[in-house]
Amino acid sequence: MRIVDIQTTMLRQPEVRAIADGIQDLLVIQVLTDEGIVGIGEVHTSPSIARAVIDAPLSHVSSRGLKEILIGRDPLQREVLWDQMYRLSSVYGRRGVAINAISGIDIALWDIAGKAAEMSVTQLLGGDPSRTFPAYASILLSETAADVRSDVRQCVDDGFRAIKLGWGPLESNLMASVELLEAARVEVGDQIDLMVDVGFGSDVRMAIRFARALESLGVFFLEEPLSPDNLDGYARLAGSVDLSIATGEKETTRHGFRQLIEHGKIDIIQPDVARAGGISEVKKIADMAELYGISCIPHFWSSDILLSATLHVASCIRNIPYIEFCALETPLRRTVTMSPIEVVDGEVAIPQGVGLGIELNPQTLREYEYL
Repeated sequence: MRIVDIQTTMLRQPEVRAIADGIQDLLVIQVLTDEGIVGIGEVHTSPSIARAVIDAPLSHVSSRGLKEILIGRDPLQREVLWDQMYRLSSVYGRRGVAINAISGIDIALWDIAGKAAEMSVTQLLGGDPSRTFPAYASILLSETAADVRSDVRQCVDDGFRAIKLGWGPLESNLMASVELLEAARVEVGDQIDLMVDVGFGSDVRMAIRFARALESLGVFFLEEPLSPDNLDGYARLAGSVDLSIATGEKETTRHGFRQLIEHGKIDIIQPDVARAGGISEVKKIADMAELYGISCIPHFWSSDILLSATLHVASCIRNIPYIEFCALETPLRRTVTMSPIEVVDGEVAIPQGVGLGIELNPQTLREYEYL
């Protein structure tokens, strides 16, 4: 079997706002083979930039577009192809958007492998296809206490036993947001886990102060309270509070996560399968987390292509406490695939069937394609 083409489709909702909603647009990847098997993937980054990385012509030996590297190659040689894409894009890639684009292609290659073997990706990875995972509802933090109470109550009514509130007013004033988070805790009681996602981070002293305020609310973890580059700050923060500190959605490759774990002293890492290096790399990252004795809860805020890939990887994470489930209803969140992945009684199951177990919705692709 040989790769004959890599097709990219940019999807974009009619209005894109400068808010922390990462599913306002996306890039769908389809890897075509000469045997008619098509692998599906997704890139969770700027779609237009990722498309350029894939389509770019040869510049020199270590500056090549990913399509140019892959055409004519055997799609089942996933490890070899990952290494080739990494090395031959190293001049402009290594830890940036090239890894994001490699991630989407790698997901599609796993989909091809499963379809060719008539097995699910979970089976290829050696995981348990019948496994289910507790899901936490991931939503944006509203501006008023009344809206926050309404939001979290809806999540509980929908069956979630854990909720993450992120971004919004946290971006401008951490301490002023404590009252909003207190309102959430009062509304849902002590039996529901609450997580807090700052988004991009504050200074260390403020983050420590904020984390200590959250400790009295019994928050499960505090996510991304510092810049992803501030590893010294993360080590200082993690050593100053009892609250678990989580981050990693903007990190890439096992090399970046090793630095995050060893230097940043993080309690919970959050690799995004469509950013950090795909299924191949995130499986290695999850194995490394277990080696270091810390939790791995992959980041997810996109379409059901990425959620499917994330669930297949999670099948091999021994002690994963939760799966992130983006509960925001937007035009692209749940319509890119034919059968949306549902949360039932607070649990989410791995899609069944060969490969990723999903099928693209052609109507959504036509309606939201952005040329």
